[in-house]
Amino acid sequence: MKENDLFPDYQSKSTPDTVRDYIRNLDSKVFKILGKMGPPSLEKLKDIISNLRVYKIEAEKNPGVCQPGNPALGADLNQYNPSEEELIVSELGLMITFIIEITSTQKIEEFKKREGIPSQTIVFNEIIYRHVDVMGSGRFFYAEKENQAIELIL
Repeated sequence: MKENDLFPDYQSKSTPDTVRDYIRNLDSKVFKILGKMGPPSLEKLKDIISNLRVYKIEAEKNPGVCQPGNPALGADLNQYNPSEEELIVSELGLMITFIIEITSTQKIEEFKKREGIPSQTIVFNEIIYRHVDVMGSGRFFYAEKENQAIELIL
């Protein structure tokens, strides 16, 4: 018997795992904040930095927790569950990373000067998402907080 015969409706996931996969509730605080921000662009850099500062403080007050996981469903024995604030910080930090990667240093410096943004180091922890397909049970998404903080020189 072939594998496809056992699970004929199985479709492998071909896109990267993201916060949108991890959080199913569209009314989540994460989506409300990210929705207000919209796609990352240099013009939004000041707002992104401002929100990142606010949510870093909130994330420190409300950190994620490790809980017993179910390895049979692909979870770690001690599965990390980030708080919504940690997810927001990660996503905003990744937006800043993206802006830095696609924009020339000269344009960033001109924008910083025009908008009164001081040179600074932005530090955040990225949340990495992964999925596990458990045949007969479904697809499960998990998050992990990177221990090594990302430092961006802006």
